[in-house]
Amino acid sequence: MMPWPRKEGREPSQAQHLFRRLVREWLWVSLILLPLTAILSLSQGLTLSNLLYDNLRRLSPLPVDPRILIVTIDDYSLQQLGQWPWSRTVHADLLDRLTAAKVRGVLFDVIFSEPDKIPGHDQRLAEAICRAGNVFIPLLREGVARYGQPLGEIEPVAALGQCAKGIGHINAEADPDGTVRSVYLREGPERNPRSQLAWLLYETTTEGPDILPGVPSPSTVQGWQRSYGIRIPFISADAGFPSVPYVSVLRGEVPPQLLRDRLILVGSTAPGLGDRYVTPQSASLGTTPGIEIQANLLNGLLQQRSIVVLGTGWTVTLSVAFVTVLLALLLLRPRRALWLTLGCMALALLSSALLLRGGWWWSPAASVLGMLLGYLIWNWRRLSAVLAYFGWELERLDSEPKVFPERRRIPSPAGDELQGQIVALEQALSRTRDTRRFIADGLEYLPVATLISAPDGRILLANRNARSLFAGDLVGEDLLQRLAGVGYPGLADGERPSLSTLPSNEFRDTQGRSLRVDLAPLLPAEEGPAIGWLLSLTDLSVERDAEEQRAVLLRFLSHDLRAPHSAILALLDVQRHQRSGDLHLFGQIELQVRKALGLTEAFVQLAKAESEAYQFEPSMFAMLVLDAFDQAMSIAQLKQIELTHDLDDDAEGLVLADQSLLTRALFNVLENAIKYSPEGSTVSVRVRDSQGWLSCEIVDQGQGIAADELEQLFGQYRRFASSRGSEGLGLGLSMVKAVVDRHGGRIQCTSRVGQGTTFTVQLPLLDG
Repeated sequence: MMPWPRKEGREPSQAQHLFRRLVREWLWVSLILLPLTAILSLSQGLTLSNLLYDNLRRLSPLPVDPRILIVTIDDYSLQQLGQWPWSRTVHADLLDRLTAAKVRGVLFDVIFSEPDKIPGHDQRLAEAICRAGNVFIPLLREGVARYGQPLGEIEPVAALGQCAKGIGHINAEADPDGTVRSVYLREGPERNPRSQLAWLLYETTTEGPDILPGVPSPSTVQGWQRSYGIRIPFISADAGFPSVPYVSVLRGEVPPQLLRDRLILVGSTAPGLGDRYVTPQSASLGTTPGIEIQANLLNGLLQQRSIVVLGTGWTVTLSVAFVTVLLALLLLRPRRALWLTLGCMALALLSSALLLRGGWWWSPAASVLGMLLGYLIWNWRRLSAVLAYFGWELERLDSEPKVFPERRRIPSPAGDELQGQIVALEQALSRTRDTRRFIADGLEYLPVATLISAPDGRILLANRNARSLFAGDLVGEDLLQRLAGVGYPGLADGERPSLSTLPSNEFRDTQGRSLRVDLAPLLPAEEGPAIGWLLSLTDLSVERDAEEQRAVLLRFLSHDLRAPHSAILALLDVQRHQRSGDLHLFGQIELQVRKALGLTEAFVQLAKAESEAYQFEPSMFAMLVLDAFDQAMSIAQLKQIELTHDLDDDAEGLVLADQSLLTRALFNVLENAIKYSPEGSTVSVRVRDSQGWLSCEIVDQGQGIAADELEQLFGQYRRFASSRGSEGLGLGLSMVKAVVDRHGGRIQCTSRVGQGTTFTVQLPLLDG
């Protein structure tokens, strides 16, 4: 759970003690933090809560319902009709126009609480309202309650109220920050609460009775009862409700088809006239007229998207649940504390946004504050525990015997515990770095390839000889896979034995090197299993090759070089006893002496081919081939073999070559082809230019070479069944291979028994 090291042989360890203390403290923090979060979640008026609501609400604004149309009492209408208030007959004429256009319903956000100065005008408006039959007018709530009396209502003029289809409230509720975000769909005196005016207009669009959204439980203040509170689902600030000027409708300038079946809202939008409120849209649009608040409320009702605040139980449960999850995760996964905290905060915000999109409001402010406070407390207590543990470990490290001379100790400031621990940590780290530098330098310059691995086989450190042997940077790679890659026995079949069971062994790797593997465990300072492995690979190739060369040379000296000289001695002894001259005998002596000279020449050529004394110069490859061809012509004529050549016109490129050695190598190949071809056959030489390479193919019609002998064809002192009856030590092709390799070229041989052999020598073209 926690990253404290477990020390064997110590009871109880300091790390375990600190961890247990941290867990106990965290439980106490949880018992305090969770109730605090629950209390904060009940405070819906938090500034952060309102800020989150406004921003999350902008993510999913409502579209505008096309049935809504606002008839605005704007500056243009005031200029045309005169100053406010207008005569009630003007409103009556407007209603007659709307009635003739067959509108669905009319909401007047105009106060008619006082009679008109001319009594007949009220009757004229009342008659227009009665003819329309779908007009809703507002009433007012008293601003201040009378002494000892509850709040009351200010009714519209009686004649108007009798003809109106409904009378409702137009009150809007401001939050503590002064911003209007919500309304109550039903409010009024306890004995007779009335519905919100927009709700009454909404009911005209439904066929049957509809259920009021929001929480039905009422709250009463000064005798004024309010219930079914909802939040207003404002449209986007970039959008707007369709509207027409009051005077344009009054004069018939608006086509009747534009008004038919519309829900008409009549109210003031002119500055300084009518009620205006601060809303979430005020930051970009300024204060919002009351008629637009009614339009937003009606728009949400029409689309069944009114926003209801979650109940107290759900609010507390959700807020506490997110904080509880974070507190548990911080205890289980402390290394990811920041990401866990940010993730839980983001999840809380996302959950709130999804609920808001579905018509429910849960404020994540308390949950976010609780998680932030939990993260800060967690880091404070965990840091305190870590510092205490560091101090204990540094004291323990400082008391241990010193291996190397230490640097001058920096005096720690008195009275500052944190600074003292920093100084002690700096001293300990300097000592650790010095020790590591000593180990790394000693390992780097060891004469053998050395690697240090973790218990699981992951390579942690490798010296330069190891990097050279494996041809790459080894840190982080798997030790057993690397050993399998160079051909360590027992690993090639995919088996993965334990490092503790890996035996010390000597083997030949994929490049033919003789390597010896030795493995030793790295044990900790205290008792416990191995904390790593030390592996060394000693390259014994030179020693083993020298032993093999010595054995071969001894065999050669004991047999091949002694044979011709022994024959010479025997023949001379015969001549001495016979006391006569025999030309055949002398011929045999000459043959044996020439054989000895030929062997000596072969050794000289091989030694020169394997030396570094090459003299490279730009040379025409075709001319070198022709030189070797001319030298071999006389040998071919003695065996009555036809020697032909075919030089491609494009094969006149240059190569970088030691002319004498390369010509000698080509001659050796030609000589072998002639030697192993029957009399009367043909040996052909072809030179081609292909993709930056010049190739020379030498094809004979000899007895061929068996497939199992081709793999060892270029080895020294190799004699095969196909070469029986021919003189030689098998050094010619070894010399050819050495020369071609030093020229950066390639040599290949293809052969089938009874059908001849083809040798192909390829050299890279000289650039430019």
